[in-house]
Amino acid sequence: MTGKARKWLFCVLTSLPLGGLGWALASCSDYDDYNSVPADARPGANKTLWENISSDQQLTKFAALAQKCKFSEALNSSRFYTVWAPVDGAISDADYQRLMGSDSATIVKQFMQHHITEYNYPVSAAQDSATIITLNAKHHPFTQTGFDGFSYGEVNIPSANGVMHKLNGMSEFYYNLYENIDNLKGCDSIKNYIQKYDEYYLDVNASVVGPLVNGRQTYLDSVLKKRNNVIRSIMCADLEDEDSTFCMLVPNDKAWNDAYAAINPCYKYIAKMDYMDISKKTTVASSLKATDSKADKAAEATPDLQDSLTLRNIVSNLVFSYSDPHNLPLFGKGTLTATDTVVSKSGSYLQNAQTVLQHTTAVSEMSNGMTRTIDSITFRPWQTYNPTIIATRPLSTLKVTKLTNHNVPLDNLVGRDSLFSKVPRMFRQWLLPKTSRFFSYVAVDSANIDGTTGKPEFTFALGNIRGDGSVTGTVRSTTYHIYVVTVPAQVEEPLADVKPYYLRFYLSWTDAANKQQLTVLPEGSKASMEITTDEGESAANLICVGDPGRVNVIDLGEFTFPACYYGLDAYPSLIMMHTKTYTSSANRKKYDQQMRVAGVYLVPKEYNDYWSNLE
Repeated sequence: MTGKARKWLFCVLTSLPLGGLGWALASCSDYDDYNSVPADARPGANKTLWENISSDQQLTKFAALAQKCKFSEALNSSRFYTVWAPVDGAISDADYQRLMGSDSATIVKQFMQHHITEYNYPVSAAQDSATIITLNAKHHPFTQTGFDGFSYGEVNIPSANGVMHKLNGMSEFYYNLYENIDNLKGCDSIKNYIQKYDEYYLDVNASVVGPLVNGRQTYLDSVLKKRNNVIRSIMCADLEDEDSTFCMLVPNDKAWNDAYAAINPCYKYIAKMDYMDISKKTTVASSLKATDSKADKAAEATPDLQDSLTLRNIVSNLVFSYSDPHNLPLFGKGTLTATDTVVSKSGSYLQNAQTVLQHTTAVSEMSNGMTRTIDSITFRPWQTYNPTIIATRPLSTLKVTKLTNHNVPLDNLVGRDSLFSKVPRMFRQWLLPKTSRFFSYVAVDSANIDGTTGKPEFTFALGNIRGDGSVTGTVRSTTYHIYVVTVPAQVEEPLADVKPYYLRFYLSWTDAANKQQLTVLPEGSKASMEITTDEGESAANLICVGDPGRVNVIDLGEFTFPACYYGLDAYPSLIMMHTKTYTSSANRKKYDQQMRVAGVYLVPKEYNDYWSNLE
C-alpha cells in the first residue's frame, strides 16, 4: 500500500498499567497511511510489532520464541495483528524450556498463534465480553479485564502493524478432539483406524496467492490442513470444530479388542449370497449395495467387509454433544442411572451410560470439549451394532387380493387391558409406543381372499423394505429369538366371535455353503421346498395361537443365521400360513380365517435374555 491509496481509521489508546479499573482513552485519528502516526502518539507507534517486542525487557522470552520459530518475520510484516504477549514472569521456566526444545511448527501453533489474532482488538472501558479466535483457530474469552482468564499488564500498545496487550499469564494450549488423535497413548487401535482416513487439502484462505499460470491459480505460500471426512460421516461429528463442544469416548486397546471380538461375529459374509424369493419360488443372486453414501463406500473399498463393518460399529457411538441435555452427565454435570438415556452424534439413544463413568480411566480437557479414556465399551449391543429386526408388513401374499393397515386409537383400548394380558413387557415398547397414539397392525379379511375357502399366506421379508418394494438386508450372522404377534378381531370389534388361528411357520434362509434352506419353526424340522397346504400333515407342525380373543406373541424359538445379510439385497423370509381349509361352513365358524399381524420380531438373544431376567 502506497501514498494515499487507502485511508485507515486507527484508534490510538494511551497505554497504561491497569490497577483496578483505571482507564484512559485517546481519540481516534484518520491516518493517511497505514504505517504513519502523528507526532504526539506513543513512542514506538511508528515501529513494527516485532521491533517493539524485541526491545521490551519484559518480553524477552516471547521474543526468543518468536525468533526461534521465525514468527518474528510475520510480526515485522505489513500484516495487521493484535498480540496478547505474556510477560516473562508469566511464562514458567518449565514451559519456556519445553517450547524452546520443540520444533518451529509446535512453537508457532501452540504459543505464537495461540496469543495472536488478525485485525484490531483494543481494550475499552465500554467493551462487552467477546470470543476471540486466534490464528490457530482456538477460542478465547476477551473482556475489559482480561484475556482467557488472565489479567492485563499494559494494554493498547500501538505499533505500525498492530496493537499489543501485555498479559500476566500464558494461555494454555489445548488440542481439539481431532488433533488429539495423533497424541493418544495406549489407544493405538482407534488412533490407527482414524489416521487411516486422514487427508490433506489446501487451505486457500490461509495460503498466499501467487500469479495465474496457464489459467491455474498458484500460491507463493501453500498452507495444507488435515481433515477426515470418512470419520465425520460415521461419527457424525466434526471433531475439529472449535465452535462445538463434544465428549469423545476413547477406548483403550483392551476396550477396542474386546469390542471387536463381540461385534465381528455378527458380520460373517459368504463369498456369494443367494436368497429365495418364496412368492416366485426362485433362487435369486444378490449383490452388495451401499446403504450409506459415504460410510459404506469406505467399507466397500476395504478388502475384508467383515472387518470394515466391525470397526465402523466400534466408532459410530463414541461422540456426544454438550448441546443435548441428555448428555450433560458425561461432561460431569449431573448423574446417570441405568434407565437414563444419552444420545450419540450418530443419533443412537443409549442406555447403560452410567457404566461409561465407571469405566473411565482418564479425563482430558480439549479446546472443543473433553475425552474420556475408557477400558470397556459398555453400551448394550441391541442399541448399537445388533438391533432387533422388525417386519410389520408382508412382502408378498398368496390368495390375498388386498391388505389393510389398521391404526386403532389407544383411547379406544382404555379399560380393555385383558386384550394385552398375554403380551410380555418387552413387546409393549413396540406395540404400544409412548410416541404414538395408535396400535397398528396389518390384516386381510375373508372378503379379500380369493375364494371363500382360500387359505391366505403371508411372506415377511426380514429386512428393510424400500419405497420401491426392494429390500436391504439387515439380519446379522447371530442368534435371534423369533416372535410373531397376532391380533384378534376383538381389538376393533369387541363383540366379534372368538376364534383361534391354526398356523404354520416356515423360515427361508441361506446356509454357509450358499444353499437355500426351508425350516419349519419352532420345531426346527426341515420341510420340502415345495410348500403344501394339504390336510393330514403332522400335527406336531401346527401352531394353535395361545389364547383366542387376545393379542398373542407366538414364540418360534431361537435361530442362528450362519451368514450375514446386512447391506445386501438378499434377505431371509418368514412365511406364515393357515393349516385349516375352509371348504365347510363348520370350519369357517370354528377357526379364524382373517389373518391380522402386528409384526414379526427377530430379537437378538442377548436382548431376549435381558428381558427374560426382568420379567
